[in-house]
Amino acid sequence: MKMWSIEEVLASLEAQAAFYREREAFHAGHEAHHREKRSAYAAELAEINRRLEAFRASAVEAVDFAARQVAPPSPDLKQMDLGSASRPKIGRMVALLLQGKGGGDRFGPAGVAREVNQRFGERLRKPATVAQVSIILRRMCRLGKIHLVRRGRPRWESLYVKEAPQAVVD
Repeated sequence: MKMWSIEEVLASLEAQAAFYREREAFHAGHEAHHREKRSAYAAELAEINRRLEAFRASAVEAVDFAARQVAPPSPDLKQMDLGSASRPKIGRMVALLLQGKGGGDRFGPAGVAREVNQRFGERLRKPATVAQVSIILRRMCRLGKIHLVRRGRPRWESLYVKEAPQAVVD
């Protein structure tokens, strides 16, 4: 172990004190700088959070507003030209019925004929037949207004949809 003289101890302690004084001043300067930066970032974060909450609230309202289903105005059946009772325009009646169906809803001539007779029965002298409706649906399919999903067989009726299906099943 080395023996220290008083001058050496004093010099060593003064050097250490100077070093730590300089380090304290250095970190105090950085502390003030970091405190300023922290307060600036905290203010920006508060502003961003306020705007983010406002945006979320308005986005939820916008999505709710956009999700509303607006019903198309229903046509006035009294003013539409659906023909007379002796010469009804069944094609127009079928087209009106199909407007109310969804794009993927399947329908066939028997169901559509039943709906035509229920909805427009008072305008018909004789009920619409499945054969008449089948002819109308085939014509609409040829024109591209509806699409065939399943071809008819002797014991199955044809099925149609308004939107084009992925593949036709025979």
